[in-house]
Amino acid sequence: MAAIEAIATTYLEADAALVTFSSLGSYEHLQLHISARSDYASNPHDAIKVNFNNDTGTNYSSYSMYAGGTAKGAQSGAGEAFTHVWGISAQQLGAAVYAGIIVDILDYRNSSKNTTILYSAGSEPAAYTMYFGSGLWAATAAVTEIDLTLLNGTNFKRGSEFTLYGLNSS
Repeated sequence: MAAIEAIATTYLEADAALVTFSSLGSYEHLQLHISARSDYASNPHDAIKVNFNNDTGTNYSSYSMYAGGTAKGAQSGAGEAFTHVWGISAQQLGAAVYAGIIVDILDYRNSSKNTTILYSAGSEPAAYTMYFGSGLWAATAAVTEIDLTLLNGTNFKRGSEFTLYGLNSS
């Protein structure tokens, strides 16, 4: 039986450019539950940049698929300074629309393989936009810190919430 335990929650009382988790515990995997919105004004959606251990070198890859209304597509990137989590709601969707995102961070303490993430995100009920993707940190160091910033926007909006969970198989 799997066990899940809440490690930390960050609720933004004011807009913020950075959300950091640095007390990760000793679990097999981590999971982030995010309800958030970006201040980006030029598109209905934005992406969250994920960095591990303050590494901003070109050690990351990202892959994603999306569908909403009649739009669908995929994108990828390699040799980037962060991995992406697409699908956060942005300003065009209105002040009340916060995306729901779940990010799995697999084997984050295993120093014999690269850390990978899997995510799913959805927002804006009128367009039914869904994003699915994965990412890779091409380093074998154990993850000790997770930093979240925005790809296009400057700040996560007030009311955004980020909860980190630890998962064990028993």
